[in-house]
Amino acid sequence: MKKRRDECSSIWTYSMSRCLSQKNHEEAISIYVLNRRSGRSFAIAALPLLLKACASLCLIVSGKSAHSEIVKSGAGCEVMVGTSLLDMYAKCRDILSARKVFDEMSEKNVVTGNAMIGGYMRNGNTGMALALFQNMSVRTSVTWNEMIDGYAKNGNLAMARWAFERIPEELKNAITWTVMVDGYVNNGDMEAAADVFDRMKSKSFHVWSVMMTGYFRNGDVVKAREIFNRMDFKNLVNWNALISGYAQNGRSDEALDAFITMQAEGFEPDEVTCSSILSACAQSGKLDFGKEIHEMILRKNIQLNEFVLNALVDMYAKCGDLENASLIFDGMSRKSSTSWNSLITGFSIHGKCNAAIDFLAKMEESGVEPDCITFLSVLTACARGGKLEEGLDTFRKMKKYGLTANVKHYGCLIDLLGRAGKLHDAFDLVTAMPVAPNTAVLGALLGACRIHSDTVMAERVLQLVGKLSLSSFKDQNRVLFSSIYAAAERWETAEGMRVVFSDTGGGKILGFSSLVN
Repeated sequence: MKKRRDECSSIWTYSMSRCLSQKNHEEAISIYVLNRRSGRSFAIAALPLLLKACASLCLIVSGKSAHSEIVKSGAGCEVMVGTSLLDMYAKCRDILSARKVFDEMSEKNVVTGNAMIGGYMRNGNTGMALALFQNMSVRTSVTWNEMIDGYAKNGNLAMARWAFERIPEELKNAITWTVMVDGYVNNGDMEAAADVFDRMKSKSFHVWSVMMTGYFRNGDVVKAREIFNRMDFKNLVNWNALISGYAQNGRSDEALDAFITMQAEGFEPDEVTCSSILSACAQSGKLDFGKEIHEMILRKNIQLNEFVLNALVDMYAKCGDLENASLIFDGMSRKSSTSWNSLITGFSIHGKCNAAIDFLAKMEESGVEPDCITFLSVLTACARGGKLEEGLDTFRKMKKYGLTANVKHYGCLIDLLGRAGKLHDAFDLVTAMPVAPNTAVLGALLGACRIHSDTVMAERVLQLVGKLSLSSFKDQNRVLFSSIYAAAERWETAEGMRVVFSDTGGGKILGFSSLVN
């Protein structure tokens, strides 16, 4: 009987382990809960797996329940269980409970110390991490890597480099070098990252991708491609870094070319590849190519995880196929703010004003909180659809969620007020904005002055431009000012402005949209 119980425990422990390897943390927790509820025997080996799943999802309530079960079972004396427990608390940002577990452990090892250091670093307490580090009698390469990585993630590159330079040579491995490169990259210091990278004797596939990602993040597409071309051998992660980088920098054609070349060289796309290439299709409006990617995903049984599904919704929505975007969205078991934003943005882009407003309400009803992107999309839809009251209500609603409007949100509202003929309200809002108005905001107001032939307000806008020293804006919009005066039949002023403008050597500049960056 005992043998059978042990076999059952091994089976569901193995199932949990498999789920974790596939990053399916919710399923791992479900397996544990279902087996315990069904009366199956307690398995100590399953506890670290359960705690790891709770840590990955920051489910501190579930983690505390597991802690109670550990105390009742007496399994807390197990070093692996105790280490997993303090790691769970640390990753859930409860560093005091993590330290309490650490202090109460009757037996500790270097792995336990490393977990505690990592916890302190993750919570920004570098001083306590250093104190613990200095008191450790045994340090492994992982110990040093935790210190380097922790300092770098807390923005203290000087101390990260201090630890990097002092690590014993026999412990300084490829991971250590990569951690240092990654630290510089994540802090935007590509020059220092390149220096450490070039000194590496052995470079992993991962560190090449780290360098590529850093250059792409800085908008340096040329250097990112140079790094890729320097590689003698490439793996799928490197190709994904290239395709993703191109997509993130708006280089959709290069992303599509890289995707085709990657397959020609024998690499099979995965979920990351598909998400990136779908993003490129969305940017460039290549609906047919996007549909081919969708068919390929289904044909090759590529996992339809949250990222792929969101990318599909985004692609179909931005390319104007709102029916397919809605179908995929409706079929999603879990809808994040990204999912909702993709569909709402699609409605907004393609003039479905009422649908965008309705889906904001549905999003709120679902329990998913809208963010700044949501409100910008709905405000844009309201501006395009002339929905003044709905736009004002939407703007006010941002405070309910503790969100601060940025210049783009104000730009939409000013555009909306201007189109409705409420030029004085729009001007008052411009002068009362907590952020400085940009050319997009002033352009929206100036465009409204032209629509309503309001030369008085146009002159007030010009005075405001002068106060803000936006000379380039004033130069660019002399033709627009001239058009306003002409529409009001003030021909001499209009002609005079055209002469001044022609003297500057400028060409005709169209009115600004409130969404111009």
